[in-house]
Amino acid sequence: MLVQLTVSKRYHKPNKAVGKKLSQEYSKFDRRYPFEFGFNYYYQGDILLPAQESRVVIRQEAARWPEATVPYKIVGNFSLFEKMTLKSAMDQYHSKTCVRFVEYTNQPYFITISNGDTGCYSYVGFHANNLYHQVNLQTPYCMYRVGTPVHELLHALGAFHEFSRPDRDDWISINRSALLPEYQTDQFFENNFVVLPSDQVLTYNIAYDYGSVMHYSRYAGAASPNSPVMINKKPWFGDFGSETGLKQSDITMVNAMYCKK
Repeated sequence: MLVQLTVSKRYHKPNKAVGKKLSQEYSKFDRRYPFEFGFNYYYQGDILLPAQESRVVIRQEAARWPEATVPYKIVGNFSLFEKMTLKSAMDQYHSKTCVRFVEYTNQPYFITISNGDTGCYSYVGFHANNLYHQVNLQTPYCMYRVGTPVHELLHALGAFHEFSRPDRDDWISINRSALLPEYQTDQFFENNFVVLPSDQVLTYNIAYDYGSVMHYSRYAGAASPNSPVMINKKPWFGDFGSETGLKQSDITMVNAMYCKK
């Protein structure tokens, strides 16, 4: 099952402008998450698309890693603390799902995990091409909280953002006037806040979750830290997303994606 959404701009190259923006504007106390800083450079802020594609392609089943196993190779210069944070992120999957991240030996397919100055990003799912198995976690910004590597690894497993679900508009409204002025265009909205088609997207009958690790903050792309972009339509206290990693809805989704047996 495929979903193809044409985007007006290709998002297939890491960009140092994202890293510069992250280093200049983000702090541990920011209301936004570090993976939100790639707007206008990466699809939905932190997703890279294969270079030959001008469409977002959602492969609901074909994009799964074989045997629920993801070999990985760390190529970045992470500190000991950051390596521990990355291990903690992987351990969340190991303890709650059947997915296993294993160190690369000689497997044909694997993800590379780097910490280049190009922000936080990942490709989505399995591609049978290691060029499209890259995860970047710019240090220290993408490693302040374990939720960020958990988020990017879930992209690598094949998940998109919670706020792009087909039932999104039942749960949140998008205040476009709260976005930065340069983001207040139809093109930006279509490339970053589009709702995916309900007849072609699997939600596994899991309820929408404001607290999912795949949800952005209320202030993603906001011009002011006092004017949220995403507003809940149903009762919810606190911000959206998760700094601490997987929530029960995420765990249920991963198990539905990979652990049917």
